[in-house]
Amino acid sequence: MKVLGWLVCISGLLFADGGKGIRPRPSAADYPARETARTATVAAAMMAPGQVRKAFAADLNSGGYLVVEVAVYPQAASEMNLARSDFLLRAGADGETVRPENGRTIAGVLARKNTPPRPTANDVSVYSSTSVGYETGTDPVTGRRASGVYTAAGVGVGVGDPGPPPPPPGVSQDPSRIEQELEDQSLPEGKTSQAVAGYLYFPKPSGKANNATYELTYYGADGQIRLRLPLAKGKAKR
Repeated sequence: MKVLGWLVCISGLLFADGGKGIRPRPSAADYPARETARTATVAAAMMAPGQVRKAFAADLNSGGYLVVEVAVYPQAASEMNLARSDFLLRAGADGETVRPENGRTIAGVLARKNTPPRPTANDVSVYSSTSVGYETGTDPVTGRRASGVYTAAGVGVGVGDPGPPPPPPGVSQDPSRIEQELEDQSLPEGKTSQAVAGYLYFPKPSGKANNATYELTYYGADGQIRLRLPLAKGKAKR
């Protein structure tokens, strides 16, 4: 029995330290929103757009995503079985309710937004041209021969030229790198008896947040835990 107890303890530590996610804050009181149930305390903070811009290479703001930092503190001798899909975010009492999205889905959305459309055979391209040359001839008034450098400008229209392919995406736009970055910092999933934390990425729900707050709901073993998340201002607390 002692050996089994040590294995359970070690398993929880490995999940918290070696798995995905970020380091939890020292206590749930360090988060602006928190609620304690029978088996755990759930705490959360909404990240401001400026914080999101500094924390991620991917441009989640222009992609239409909200980032929520979530931490779960199991009570003594309690084990949690976490799933990101157990969390819902809503804007206001009558607003849309959304679930968090994973890194692969978000990377695909951002890749489509950042990739310019390729020209097609029906596209019309307008371009300007300038030419420089040397000419000789006879002046019709004086009858003298003349020579010199001339320039000419014009406008051309091209149809059906697809043009060169778009340049490869940069590091910050590479879908595989975006997916890896988001998954590495997302809230861990699975069983744990240790405090864990990570980010949840929500598509911005339609509707107006009441009093500048969003409502985060967790559906766990203890039932529903609801947190009111004020819009973040300033730097994230660490």
